[in-house]
Amino acid sequence: MNYTLFSDFTCVECYALNEFLVARGTAAYARWKWVQGQPSLPPLMTLFDYRARAKLEAEIEEVRRRAPALEIAVPQGNPNTSRAIVAAAAVMRFHAVAAAAFRTAVFRAYWLDGTDLSLPAALQRLADAAHVPRVVDLDHPEAEEMAEAWELDWSVERLGGVPRVIRSDGKILWGLKPEPELIAYFQSGTPTARRSGLNAAAPEAAEEGLDLPRQDSNLRPGD
Repeated sequence: MNYTLFSDFTCVECYALNEFLVARGTAAYARWKWVQGQPSLPPLMTLFDYRARAKLEAEIEEVRRRAPALEIAVPQGNPNTSRAIVAAAAVMRFHAVAAAAFRTAVFRAYWLDGTDLSLPAALQRLADAAHVPRVVDLDHPEAEEMAEAWELDWSVERLGGVPRVIRSDGKILWGLKPEPELIAYFQSGTPTARRSGLNAAAPEAAEEGLDLPRQDSNLRPGD
């Protein structure tokens, strides 16, 4: 069974869901489509004001309730993710073997280190860490077209937020759920994961010989 996953890098539930899928070795069964949850943000990262930070902290607290072992650091600002989305599309299009590592590197860079994902230099550094060849243009026009197509798909589906997952049988996962519900949703029709347990971090990257930024602890099956 296949899955279409709509996601954004600065969505904390999306980050937690990616860590869950990576840890269980099931991320490869998802077709990732990146959309901007806040497309009206200015081009460069804006620092959170008191109200925005309080709102984010509440969201993080709810995610921690569902995923107590997930490592999260509260970022200082909210970057526009358009460049990161196009970069993810470029890696998927021109060096797909590193797409999983790049995706996870970008998530962790923001949610562990507060990296400004609107900066081209930061995205290039993450691409280098994921072993994406420099010949891959992270701003390639074809990648921009892919991102535009994802946004169109998102508007047609009218799912109203991220993360959203559409399973090939039509069943929709509305946001991050408690782990037993996630396991049930993704195990339905999915081959047995090659690995389980979150100490085996990023199995996709390990199989490809890729280096990822740290993630010392993740979701643990059965928490």
